[in-house]
Amino acid sequence: MASCNNSNLTAYNPSSANPWDISKIKFIYRRLGFGISLEKAKTKLGFTPSELIDQIIDNAKNLPLTTAPEWGYWNNSQINQSGKNQSYYKNIWQRQAFSNFLNDGFRERITLFWSNHFVTEYYDYNRAPYLFQYHIKLQKHSLGNFKEFVSEIGLEPAMLLYLNGYSNRKQAPNENYARELYELFTLGEGNGYQSNDITETARALTGYNKYSDGNGSSIIFNSNTFDNGDKTIFGKTGNWGYQDVIDILFNEKKDLIAKFICQKLYKYFISPKVENEIVNQLAATFVSNDFNLIPVYKLLFKSEHFFDTNSSNVLIKSPIDTFVFLQNDFEFDFPETFQSNYLNYIKNKCVEMGQEIFKPVDVAGWQENHDWISTGTLPMRWEFLEYIIRRHWVKNKEQFRSFIIELVGNDEKNPSTIVSKMKDYMFCKFDMKPEEMLDAVNVFKGDTPENYYEDGTWTLSFESVPNQVFNLMLFFINLPEYQLK
Repeated sequence: MASCNNSNLTAYNPSSANPWDISKIKFIYRRLGFGISLEKAKTKLGFTPSELIDQIIDNAKNLPLTTAPEWGYWNNSQINQSGKNQSYYKNIWQRQAFSNFLNDGFRERITLFWSNHFVTEYYDYNRAPYLFQYHIKLQKHSLGNFKEFVSEIGLEPAMLLYLNGYSNRKQAPNENYARELYELFTLGEGNGYQSNDITETARALTGYNKYSDGNGSSIIFNSNTFDNGDKTIFGKTGNWGYQDVIDILFNEKKDLIAKFICQKLYKYFISPKVENEIVNQLAATFVSNDFNLIPVYKLLFKSEHFFDTNSSNVLIKSPIDTFVFLQNDFEFDFPETFQSNYLNYIKNKCVEMGQEIFKPVDVAGWQENHDWISTGTLPMRWEFLEYIIRRHWVKNKEQFRSFIIELVGNDEKNPSTIVSKMKDYMFCKFDMKPEEMLDAVNVFKGDTPENYYEDGTWTLSFESVPNQVFNLMLFFINLPEYQLK
C-alpha cells in the first residue's frame, strides 16, 4: 500500500509555504536522533536543511567508537578471575548503550537500526565481551560500506555462536547462518536464492570454530574443519570460502540487495507504507556508490520526500525513543539519587515494555510500530513517563517555568497561545481536536481565577506557573499522538 507522500527525492528547499523552522528541526532529530532541546534546536536554524543533514551525518561518521572497557576482549577465564560474572558486565554495556542514545545522536540511531537488522540475542551466546565487540562492529560499519559490513559482521563471535557458524564443520554442515544471510540480511525471504544455494553456501562458510586463546576468546579459521570441495552458488562453481560467498552474492544479486536494504531503511525512517519508486531510486544510488551507505542516507534525508508532512506521525516511538526523547527534549535535572540510577531505570523499563537492548524478540528483530503498543504496554508508558517527570519536579520545579519562558517568551499571557506552542513542541505536526485543545487549556489554567487571565493579572512570574506547566506535560503525554514521531 502506498502512502500519501507524493514528494520526490529533490532536496528540500524551504519556502514561505513550507518554512524551515524549529518544528522541522525537531522532526529531523526525532527521526535521525533521539530528540533535541529547544536551546540546541535554535542553534540549528542558521543552517540550511542540506547543511544540517550533512553536519549530522558527517559528525556521526567522525565520532570515535565507544571506548573499549577493560574487559572488552577478555576470555571466559579472565571474566571468572575478575570475581564478576558475564551478567554483571553485560549490564554495564547495556547502560553504556543508553548513555550513547542520550548523547550520540544519529550514530547511535543508525547503530540501533542495524542491531535490529544483523540481529543477535545476547542470552543465546551469553558472553559480555562478545556483546561489546558486536556493538562496536555495528558502530564501525553503520556509516560505512554495506558489503564490508556483511563480511565482517558474519565473523563476529556473537554472530558465529548465535546463528551456529561455530558449529558449521565439513563433517556436519549447519545451514542456519547461510539461510539468514540471504533471507534476513541481504535479499529477503525467498528472493533470488534456492535451497541448494543455502546448502552450498553453508559448506563454503565452514571452518570458523576455533578459539584463538581459550573459551570466550576470538574465533578464528580452522582449515581442518573447512570443506574444501567445489560448491555451486548462484550458478558459480569453485572451491569457495567465506569471502567468496560475499563476493559472489554482491556480484550476482546487487540489485536485489540494494532494493531490500533501501526498503528497510525507508520503513524505519519514513513510513511503513513504502513508495516503491523512491526505494528504486535509493537502490540505484546504493549500487552506483558501490554499496556505501552515506550517499543513500544523504539523498533520502535531504529530500522533499523526507520532510513531507504526510510522513509525519506515521511511526510509533519505540520504548527507547519514549524515554530518551523526553530527556533530550527538555534536558531537565534529576535528584542526585535518581540521576545515578537513571540509566538502569530506563533500561529496565524498556525491558518491561518489550525492548531489551541487544536482545530482540527473535532473529527477525523487533517488528516495531504497532507491535510496540498494546493494552499492557501503553499504560506502562504513561506511568513510567509520569514518574520521570515527577522526579524532575522533585529536583527543581522552577525548571518548568524556565522552559516555558524560553519557549513562548517572558511576556506571553495568553494560555491558549502557550498551550498551542507547547503542543507544537512536544508533538509532530497534527491538528488537535478542538475539545482536546480546550481540555489542555483548562488543565493549564488550573485553579487560577479566570478573571486573572482576562484582565492580564496573570503572568509567567506567578507562583503557580511551574505546576501549570507540569500538569500540561502530564496531560500531553497521555494523548495518543504523543506516541508518534
